[in-house]
Amino acid sequence: MNGTAARVHALSRWWPLGIATRWLPLGIALAAALVVYAPAIAAMAAEWMEFPSLSHGFAIPLLSAYLLWRRRELIAAEPMESSVGGLVLLVLALGALALGTLGGEPFIVRLSFPLTLFGLVLFLAGPGVTRRAWIGLAYLVFMIPLPYLTLKALTYQSQLFDAWMTATALGWLGVPVLRNGIMLVLPNITLEVAADCSSVPAIAALLALGGAYAQMQPRPTWIRAALTLSAAPLGLLSNIVRLILTSLGAYYLGPIALNNVIHKFNGTSVFLATVVLLVLLDALLTRIGRTASS
Repeated sequence: MNGTAARVHALSRWWPLGIATRWLPLGIALAAALVVYAPAIAAMAAEWMEFPSLSHGFAIPLLSAYLLWRRRELIAAEPMESSVGGLVLLVLALGALALGTLGGEPFIVRLSFPLTLFGLVLFLAGPGVTRRAWIGLAYLVFMIPLPYLTLKALTYQSQLFDAWMTATALGWLGVPVLRNGIMLVLPNITLEVAADCSSVPAIAALLALGGAYAQMQPRPTWIRAALTLSAAPLGLLSNIVRLILTSLGAYYLGPIALNNVIHKFNGTSVFLATVVLLVLLDALLTRIGRTASS
């Protein structure tokens, strides 16, 4: 066998013609879905660029592709078959697309995108492939921004809660403070728990962070679910700790404390603290799982 023939033989082992033919209909359907949803995806990308708290949206499709790539062998081993349930889901998703477009509800349009992908995979590839690929498809939900009015209301409530928790903690630490709504009045300075200080806009990013971390290594399903769902409350806790530290710095050092890295890059500091807490929680849950199984 000459060199060229050997290279062709080696390539055919990894990408046989049968595999390409097998996945071609699904590939064409997914490409068509991307074309249909291109305006909605472009609008989301514009929001990701405009609002720093939504910038994680750029990373979500890449992480979704990574999750699918890690399962490529399991996905390829499943039989290809059609499912009527997928067709029903596809019709419902496209109906939501039409309803959201006609009603001017971008959130419904965007939410129908991963549902359309689910429907296509289930309809053209069957339940076996869908069972293996669902986590990568579901992960795309994290790139969808919450509706503006809902986000605004939740953010203000979060500001009130964060201000109350911070004032309570400062009182325990012996710092005199008067809380007026989202304002913290200290003897030497008045601080505002602004909307940018809230972690609510980053809840989707925090959940995405927890989901990605949970999938990085083989873990029992219950630990993966716990890590994913715990990311948001751990992020909120990290943000409250950041507010307390900033308030303490402002009380003891004055306005100069507001120019530190932790305050200016609040999103980054909250994310790093959340990762640390996830690692600690992961170690605790793993130990509990080993103890329970022994």
